[in-house]
Amino acid sequence: GELKGHWTLVFLGFTFCPDVCPTTLTDLAVAQQQWESIPDGLRPRVLFVSVDPQRDPPARLGEYAHAFHKDTLAATADVPALERFAAALGFVFQKVPGKGYAQNPNDYSMDHSAGIAVLDPQGHLAGLIRPPLDPKAIAADLQQLTKVTAP
Repeated sequence: GELKGHWTLVFLGFTFCPDVCPTTLTDLAVAQQQWESIPDGLRPRVLFVSVDPQRDPPARLGEYAHAFHKDTLAATADVPALERFAAALGFVFQKVPGKGYAQNPNDYSMDHSAGIAVLDPQGHLAGLIRPPLDPKAIAADLQQLTKVTAP
């Protein structure tokens, strides 16, 4: 319900991600700061979706997302639902076991698409943003889209 009526940027990742996720969420937070002047009812949303439900319970996930920006939304689901969601956006992800995986089932990483899906206010895929990211351009583009589609 929080996404309906808003342009939304969706990014897949996981909280144990060493580089791509924190960098992307930091870039998106720069864009989010630019949107703070837009009324909340129209402001674009950022949704971080964890593809690692085993290690990312909702509380940890929310805390992680909010560390980048207070408005960042976070969600996860079971793996089959995540696979369907990712596929609908043209994204992929997979678990990559580490060297000690046999002894420690938490010794793994997640490979995932690094792009950002742009959803329109009806929740349909409107486009993709691929790295390298330009936070100022993302902010300006979404501000423009919000103006054009505002009721």
